[in-house]
Amino acid sequence: SQLTSSSVNVTWSDPSPPADRLILTYSRRDEEEEEAQQVTLDGTRRHTSLTGLQPATEYLVSLVAVHGTISSEPVLGSITTVLDPPTNLTASEVTRRSALLSWAPPVGEIENYIMTYRSTDGSRKELIVDAEDTWIRLEGLSETTEYTVHLQAAQNAVRSGLVSTTFTTGGRVFANPQDCAQHLMNGDTLSGVYTISINGDLSQRVPVYCDMTTDGGGWIVFQRRQNGLTDFFRKWADYRVGFGNLEDEFWLGLDNIHKITSQGRYELRIDMRDGQEAAYAYYDKFSIGDSRSLYKLRIGDYNGTSGDSLTYHQGRPFSTKDRDNDVAVTNCAMSYKGAWWYKNCHRTNLNGKYGESRHSQGINWYHWKGHEFSIPFVEMKMRPYNHRNISGRKRRS
Repeated sequence: SQLTSSSVNVTWSDPSPPADRLILTYSRRDEEEEEAQQVTLDGTRRHTSLTGLQPATEYLVSLVAVHGTISSEPVLGSITTVLDPPTNLTASEVTRRSALLSWAPPVGEIENYIMTYRSTDGSRKELIVDAEDTWIRLEGLSETTEYTVHLQAAQNAVRSGLVSTTFTTGGRVFANPQDCAQHLMNGDTLSGVYTISINGDLSQRVPVYCDMTTDGGGWIVFQRRQNGLTDFFRKWADYRVGFGNLEDEFWLGLDNIHKITSQGRYELRIDMRDGQEAAYAYYDKFSIGDSRSLYKLRIGDYNGTSGDSLTYHQGRPFSTKDRDNDVAVTNCAMSYKGAWWYKNCHRTNLNGKYGESRHSQGINWYHWKGHEFSIPFVEMKMRPYNHRNISGRKRRS
């Protein structure tokens, strides 16, 4: 007999004496006798197909030869249909390192699934998947690699036939990302610390904090104030190289900010929060000069909800308590307990003294909270100006 999960081809030898007709009866072993199916066949037949059977089920079969009014003793046998396989195995949501595999379950009852996947480099893995599951996400895959996946159902020691599919993981768009936007386009979607390479040069690697969620993500955060645990009233040398903890309060460093903004056109965003109240300032150009220019500030047009307090500082060199480059009679950094692109002296003082409400000495943004309120949370961040257009096209494609 030829078996599938839902049919069987039953054959028999010539009855003796020859039969006028044959009566074939079949039923599941666990069925009552009156539920049995009966088929009458011409006596010359030597085979028939039984269809519409249940997968992985034992059936009892009897065959009686009838000649005139005489019936033979029944010939008895049993058959068990095979376990039907899952169907429609599909790979989707394929990334550089993962893929979602989904399938339709078999009709028959099963104990579990056995999934094996093999890459073109020869590595092979086997997984046992629960019977009620119809998808699994494969993680930790190799980049730009073709995988072949086989899936079969299992019940006790019986396994179904295989269903298979293939997929190929993606590769990194940028081998050595030069900013957080390139990390994001590589599929790095979680905010956190990443390493960038200035102009893609591995000898100029800089650890940075990437904000991957705000306004489309891809931002390099270069300053954060949030609890006052880091001292920002520092000297020129510290502001050049940077200080603090990228996961907490920090300043990335004037040299790093200059190198990053020299890679192309960057935009600036400043996020500020006071409890549930939030405001932001956006400038469509942002760069600072090199050390010879004293890290002179260049910004473009303003947009946002905070009011424009930074344009007052356009074109100003940076000042610290030990390097007075402002145009005021006094040393602005000393007077206002910070370090900034001071003029005479400031409309914003985001490196000022944390929590200080005395006039102009705290973390101020004049057009939002005035000079006598120290803003408890600030982040300054930059990204390539064209990132939104590029990432938008990428998402649509």
